[in-house]
Amino acid sequence: MRFDLTTWIRHLRSVAGVIPEPGGGLTAGDLEAPVRAACLGGGATMIPSAPATAADPGEIALWWARSDPRVDVDAVLAAADPSRRTPEPGPASSSGSLLPRDSRQAIEVWTDADLAAMHALWWLARDRGRDDWALRLEEVRHWHLANTQPDNATNRPWAIHVFLLGGSPEDEHYAQTLLHNALAMDAEPTPLGRVLLRDAADALERHLADD
Repeated sequence: MRFDLTTWIRHLRSVAGVIPEPGGGLTAGDLEAPVRAACLGGGATMIPSAPATAADPGEIALWWARSDPRVDVDAVLAAADPSRRTPEPGPASSSGSLLPRDSRQAIEVWTDADLAAMHALWWLARDRGRDDWALRLEEVRHWHLANTQPDNATNRPWAIHVFLLGGSPEDEHYAQTLLHNALAMDAEPTPLGRVLLRDAADALERHLADD
């Protein structure tokens, strides 16, 4: 049965439960710092002295951009543009994704990164009024529905809100599977998962308020 967005907001907040306090609880590798800065705050001490650039991994640069206006998002997206890639062979090629895939990279690792980038880009497009970024995100969402399986991805619920806002049964199934994956190991989300679920609920709430 499909839920409306208001029900999803309540559900995501309920599953997220208690959010880690700034300064503790997250274990997210390279993405820990930009996620913390964007979602939990932390002030200027969290932001690097030099801004992220297009040479940095795209998902990390886009997450830093949420709290650091020095990041050139257009440059990051241009570096990842499909027209600059050699298509990967097989059905899981990254010709329509947001980030390119290295042929040596496991599909799980790459899908996790692409969904993380999508999660951040939604907020950037919304906060900065960039319809072109929002359109690119829609293209990437459609591509993932057609080309990747959410259970190949991650136990980190990146971009749930992006799929829920797509509005189709296929979008909601993708989002439901991402949520299921986030709960599969211990029947509750990790500290990072809690932050991402609350952030997704905030995004849905922002969408309803703005539209």
